[in-house]
Amino acid sequence: MPKTDTSPAHEARKLTDADRFVGQRLRQGRRELGLTQEALAALLGVTFQQIQKYEAGHSRMSAGRLLEIAQALGRPIGWFYEPFEIAENADGARGRDLQAHDLKRDARRLVEEIGDVESLQAAVRILEALALKPR
Repeated sequence: MPKTDTSPAHEARKLTDADRFVGQRLRQGRRELGLTQEALAALLGVTFQQIQKYEAGHSRMSAGRLLEIAQALGRPIGWFYEPFEIAENADGARGRDLQAHDLKRDARRLVEEIGDVESLQAAVRILEALALKPR
């Protein structure tokens, strides 16, 4: 009868939803650039089978490998995790902090896209009013 490894170390190696999500983002980024699995593999010095495993979520990427992939695809590392939903802990503080961080990033991006001075002034007045609003 085969022995089943249920040690904590084995449990830590189990693939997670995050691993599968990052793999999906890898596939998306590769396709958006028109790269084949073979072409990306050649850029990274791995086999195309390894790229298949990453994309399918069957293999985890190390931090170093993810950095190499991000550079090859011209993406920031954070792109591989957006918009991955992180479950809130019991008090919900961590989730709210992450949500606030994402919202601030979105607000900065939107402000940068405003082209005319009048609209930009209106946006600043709205943000100032919200910042002064009692909580």
